Amino acid sequence: MPSRRGRGPGRQPAGAPRRPFGGSVTRVTTDTDIVLLAHGSPDPRHAQGVEALATHVRELAPNRPVHTAYLDHHPPSPKDAAANLGPHAVVVPVLLTPAFHAKVDVPDAVNDLTRSSGSQVSLASPLGPHELLLDAAEELLAAQGISPDPTTAVLLYAAGSSDSDAVATVGRTIADHPREGWGPWGVAALEGGSTIEQLLRRLPDEVDRTVVVSFMVAEGVLRDRMAQNCGRAGVSMVAGALAQTSAVAHLVLERADSLPA
Repeated sequence: MPSRRGRGPGRQPAGAPRRPFGGSVTRVTTDTDIVLLAHGSPDPRHAQGVEALATHVRELAPNRPVHTAYLDHHPPSPKDAAANLGPHAVVVPVLLTPAFHAKVDVPDAVNDLTRSSGSQVSLASPLGPHELLLDAAEELLAAQGISPDPTTAVLLYAAGSSDSDAVATVGRTIADHPREGWGPWGVAALEGGSTIEQLLRRLPDEVDRTVVVSFMVAEGVLRDRMAQNCGRAGVSMVAGALAQTSAVAHLVLERADSLPA
């Protein structure tokens, strides 16, 4: 059985230094504002999930101002958030893959924040890819009473993207950070990746149980589609979304404190 290289939430004290995800880093001072920049959705459940994540980050770092902003659909926009920024801020994109929004929309929003606030605004990497997102999935599984078992397969269900390579980063993260004690893990997507049905057909005979985790920041219409697809395929999807986990709150702080030199 492969040795697990991921770190589950609770295995390391809150606030302990973490290894940056790649490259050398410049440490951001502890008084730097954090801006959680999410996509936004007409479904209010999306914003509720992001705001709950912001609350969790504030609890972990009570001395740091934490703001939210959204690229589309509803306020606060980046320009709205700019009015409350201190002299230094770091934007953490609440995105799970480095797809179009991370490459185009997010830099444009950072420019808006900088122009509108006069602050020094830095841009951190998106939340994904990162092994802590796999820890977050395990948190959701544990919350449903599902423990590691070598006969249980876990399928992460992503929204996906027309950029299939962005979706593939989730699979590479799984390959690089295998989960100890479980059967095979895989990733399906609504767009730009394998379907749930395709993954089910590829599972080995040794698998007795398959569970699906929504690889989404928050609940909303896309997660509803995933649940419907899982129901048609005869598999269950665990409750919740990644933003409600401790692992993702810690990941926000890791991204905020680890910038390319």
